[in-house]
Amino acid sequence: MTKRPPDPPWIFKNKTHQDIPIWLMAVQDYFERNEHLCTIEVDRIKYAMGCMEEENVAHFTDTYRKKMSGTFNYKKEISYERWFMFEQRVTERFAPTHVAERTYKLMKLEKYDGDI
Repeated sequence: MTKRPPDPPWIFKNKTHQDIPIWLMAVQDYFERNEHLCTIEVDRIKYAMGCMEEENVAHFTDTYRKKMSGTFNYKKEISYERWFMFEQRVTERFAPTHVAERTYKLMKLEKYDGDI
């Protein structure tokens, strides 16, 4: 029996049905199952950013890449070369949207029946 190579993670576009923590987990799973790919953290971050598309995501990836490399008059942030920092920044940027949307949907489901 031959092993089927794992599928690469789906493209993150910050759509309402996409969850950034789940996407990050899929990216990490892909790296763990393909240890020969992207052995350096910077390469993993670049690969992950390559799996992010759409205008509302492009600003984040462009800015992150400039801070990571210190180009275009951005101060180089050494910590941006670490996977944990990428995880933290991408979660800060994209997770609140999903949390807010879910909270709003749950709030709309609540009905006031006149008894407090």
